[in-house]
Amino acid sequence: MAGKLSLEPVTAVGMLLRALARRDNPEFEYWRRQMNHDEREKERLFPLLYEVFRGAVELRFAIEGNPAQIKPFLEQPRLLLWPDHGFAVDKAEALMRSALGEPASVAGFETGDVVVIRMQILTYLVEDLELNDRDLNTLIIQSERWVAENGP
Repeated sequence: MAGKLSLEPVTAVGMLLRALARRDNPEFEYWRRQMNHDEREKERLFPLLYEVFRGAVELRFAIEGNPAQIKPFLEQPRLLLWPDHGFAVDKAEALMRSALGEPASVAGFETGDVVVIRMQILTYLVEDLELNDRDLNTLIIQSERWVAENGP
């Protein structure tokens, strides 16, 4: 129906990010397979992850808190999504500060590392902000719209 607003993400990547933020591994794996079967969805991963990540970082540190809280936030002991990857706090801090528009060097970070770190931090942010399903969906939907209008 034209003009009707979606109440949940409309892309496979959006659904993947929602499952990730909820630590729903079976759902995450399902949407990851869907994404990997569609070239357009694969192209959407990096820009959509960035927009959702940026929105969550801004919500937590520009609206709810302040950037001085980033390092203590990252140093809290948490359950990792991918323990075998570890967690590079310095890289994570640089990515978060960059998302806030601060000068932070992220040059030379490998794309795979950036994706894993952003996904991990996104999960932490959603948990820390205690976003309910509606708020998480809204964050993802707004990001999907922005990417659809401005990205691949």
